[in-house]
Amino acid sequence: MEKRVRLAKWRQMLHAPTRDEPLLARDVRQLIAKYSLPTGMLEEIIAGVEMDLSTLRYPSFEELRIYCYRVASAVGLVSIEIFGYRNLRCKQYAIELGLALQMTNIIRDVAKDVQNGRIYLPQEDLARFHYSETELIQRHYKRALRSTDGIPGAAARQFFANAAAALPAEDRRAMTPAEIMGSVYRGLLRRIELTSFVSSKKITT
Repeated sequence: MEKRVRLAKWRQMLHAPTRDEPLLARDVRQLIAKYSLPTGMLEEIIAGVEMDLSTLRYPSFEELRIYCYRVASAVGLVSIEIFGYRNLRCKQYAIELGLALQMTNIIRDVAKDVQNGRIYLPQEDLARFHYSETELIQRHYKRALRSTDGIPGAAARQFFANAAAALPAEDRRAMTPAEIMGSVYRGLLRRIELTSFVSSKKITT
């Protein structure tokens, strides 16, 4: 409850000063004014954080995609306003890259998330590969979970490809910070592909 109250306060602070607010809130409002940042995107980020307070499972990939959009793509959409861009297609680039980065995060952190009682891998995909939560919790990973096979590694690779295709040539220089981040995460995804997706007790077919 306390975390929800704090997030609700942050929604208020995006628009106007509140009593006893942190200095960071003032700094954020200054950035909003300076770069004409879309407050709706900042509120999407807050909504994504709120999802982590109550959502422990994602039935479908589309539901997971909403979460990834909020916690990552929305961050990208805010960031490109600060970086500066000329072609509106850059917004699609930010969306796709954000999805790619968050999917890679999910792959990287499966073991840690399971320990915290949270499974981001879509339930429909686990069922499709006849893979139980018990196996996941006991760290008996099937090869279907490797990013080469696609839960959700294939999606991450596709989002990286979509981002590369969407990046306008005239905005490549401005998007250098985002491209550096993308390069780091593509390398991370490749390393995962060469291993077993996470350190495991057992890999089965």
